[in-house]
Order: sequence, then C-alpha cells, then structure tokens
Amino acid sequence: MRIPAKFREARISTWLPDNGRPRLAAQTYVVCWPPEKPLLLLSGTKGVGKTHLACGILHEVFERHGQRGQFWPVVDLLDRYRATYDEDRATETVEAVDAQLRQLAVLILDDFGAHKSSEWAEERLFRLIDERYRDLRPLVVTTNAGLLELPDRVKSRLSDGSCSTLVQVSGPDRRTGA
Repeated sequence: MRIPAKFREARISTWLPDNGRPRLAAQTYVVCWPPEKPLLLLSGTKGVGKTHLACGILHEVFERHGQRGQFWPVVDLLDRYRATYDEDRATETVEAVDAQLRQLAVLILDDFGAHKSSEWAEERLFRLIDERYRDLRPLVVTTNAGLLELPDRVKSRLSDGSCSTLVQVSGPDRRTGA
C-alpha cells in the first residue's frame, strides 16, 4: 500500500480529538464501501495530521473491506511519471502507470501543491483527479493549500458537493507540539 514507515500504525481511531470533524469525516468515509462521496479533500497547515488520517483511511479500508489502495506523495508520483520518458532506463510506460493506479480501490495523493508546478505536472495530476471524479472512484487528497489556491479544474472537481467532502484540518503542529 506504500504507507511510509512513520504512518504504518496510523489509524483513524488514534487521531485526536476523537470527536473532531476530521476524524468523524474519515470514519464516515470508510464505514460503507465504496463511500457515498468518493472524493475527500483534507486541507490544512503543516503538521496537523492530514497524512495520519489519510493513512488511517488506507489501513481501515483494507481491514474493514479487504480493498487495497496506495499512498502516493505527489512529488514521488510525478517522478514515477517522469521516469517513463527516459528512453534508456524506463521500466514502465505512462499507460502502465495509469492502468495500475486505475485498479486501486482508493488512491491517496499526499501533499498536493508541494510539487514544482509546470503545465505538464498540472495536466498529469488533473487527469488522475478527473478520471477518479468522472468514475466516482475513491480518492483522498491532502494539501497545505486552501481550496482557492488549487488549480481551477482541480478545485471544481474536489469541491463538487455531490461527490466530494472538504475537510479543514486545524490545530497545533503535531510534529513540534507547538
């Protein structure tokens, strides 16, 4: 599932406060599978627990429903796509990457907006989000950016109330305790 070592034990149930809107939204997301609203945007400043919740969702979707997903920091996923263009060392094609991601029950895109923006990167990411949006396939996106800071095409999909839930995650930086 590509969950980083730091988050291997992350569960929704260990995210505090236990009655906070982010935790309740994550619990709602995994109770019935697939979720009624398959797109979930977790937005907030650094260190407030967005990645913990996203990894908790990934764990619990597998534990409750036997469905596998993958966790992809956006910068790593873009590197994977870039590697497909290296004619000498490429081990997979763009089409193969897309096909593999398409098969996932849930896709986590972590730290959206932390990547170096380029027309190519924005198009690649839009295609992933748009495909999940059109097919109503589960997608969790974490970002430090506010909704208004996201590219317009992405913003319109992630804010469609018919299939998306927006959750503002706030609080102190859990990494520093400040």
